[in-house]
Amino acid sequence: MNWKKDLEKIPSRTRAKLLKYIYMNDTICAVSTGNASAAVAIVRMSGPQAVDILNRVVLHARAWQPRVQIFCSLFDGKDVLDKALVTYFQAPHSFTGEDVVELAIHGSPYIKGRLLELLCAYGARPARRGEFSQRAFLHGKMDLVEAQAVCDLIASGNQAAHRLAMNTLDGKLSNRLTQLKTTLAELLAQIEVRLDDVDEEMAPLGEAFITQQIQSVLSHIKALAQTFSVGRLIKDGLKVALVGVPNSGKSSLLNALVGFDRAIVSDQSGTTRDTVEETLDVNGQKIILTDTAGIRDHAVDVAEQEGMRRTVRAMEKADVIVWVTDGSLGVSAAEQNLWQQIKEQHKRTLIVRNKIDQTVVKLDLPADAQGMTVLDVSCKSGQGVQELKETLVKDMDAAESVDGVLISNLRHYEALLRAQTDLEEALLQVNAGGEFLAEHIRKALFYLQDLLGEVTPDDVLGIIFSKFCMGK
Repeated sequence: MNWKKDLEKIPSRTRAKLLKYIYMNDTICAVSTGNASAAVAIVRMSGPQAVDILNRVVLHARAWQPRVQIFCSLFDGKDVLDKALVTYFQAPHSFTGEDVVELAIHGSPYIKGRLLELLCAYGARPARRGEFSQRAFLHGKMDLVEAQAVCDLIASGNQAAHRLAMNTLDGKLSNRLTQLKTTLAELLAQIEVRLDDVDEEMAPLGEAFITQQIQSVLSHIKALAQTFSVGRLIKDGLKVALVGVPNSGKSSLLNALVGFDRAIVSDQSGTTRDTVEETLDVNGQKIILTDTAGIRDHAVDVAEQEGMRRTVRAMEKADVIVWVTDGSLGVSAAEQNLWQQIKEQHKRTLIVRNKIDQTVVKLDLPADAQGMTVLDVSCKSGQGVQELKETLVKDMDAAESVDGVLISNLRHYEALLRAQTDLEEALLQVNAGGEFLAEHIRKALFYLQDLLGEVTPDDVLGIIFSKFCMGK
């Protein structure tokens, strides 16, 4: 029997439900601590056969007590594979809501691989990416916003990103979205019941009441959406491009900022031919610095031409451009031309007057660059370096949140914008009332429900959880 071909004959919606039933009723396993060698590794099983499979590995049935760690031997046939600490979590009081077994073993790649082979031979199957978290979501242990926060928490590489993910995982964003959803649902119910009241036995709601309810939800949605610009930077890191003419000290500035010799520094102009990237942590915020090739009017060779093209691409990708000038020299014609390229990017720009430990001349900036932030820096003495770091993250440190929450997920941001658009349309329909008003409120409510995973299609859920790491 070719079950795959038979499955294809089933209507797509029925097939999705069938596969979901199959996947939710088998037992999955995976290493939850990565594939690298380590002192200890965790192998996790989840599903209805988890305890039965565990008993086959330890060679005899036990009365496993929930949440009590037991030291025992794991067997490969009659031979001992490893000594392990085993913990049993009974459904529904587990991460996934199913029976879960976690085996803390030695981190040998062989032991991990062989144990997974045994578990699969006894009835489990390898988990897909994010499948443990997906099961937790499907069993109601967390909503979709909180599930995605798990992924962000694992990926967090600095204090700010960690705090952002924890606030979302703690349910702060979910609680706010649930409150807004409830307000819209109650308003929609009152509007719809009056649409069905053909005999007009119910008193009208009143335009002022409807407007106030919509505006209240709309203002909160706008406030949440506006936090995305900073939340994205906190999650992914602030991308900073160091640009300037050759020999202005960009590579020296990169080294001064990161605290070690990351880029080659030479008195010869045009040394940097490619972009050099390094990550920096400032006040718990992630900064991604990119040192670029110097921009001048005429490149000496093909390699320098390519370097300058990459500089332009780095500016296009950057969140902030740092224009590095040589403080011992005046603003040259090449720098005037460079400023025009910087200006075309429409990015936040800081001007660094470098080499102030030498004789400094007046910084004669272009007319349309007057009034911009100028920082004096000496890469040799370190003067001004810390001030530059703090200036870069100033907006991120001062970011305003909504009840401690910042939006950092593009999917969340786009859903909020769609809800915002429909609520703005609903305000225009208040006077007219009727089905058009109800439809726009209904759409806005749908986007909030989609955010929480209440109406999200299975194929979209599959895409979301496939981005999780293995074993989570």
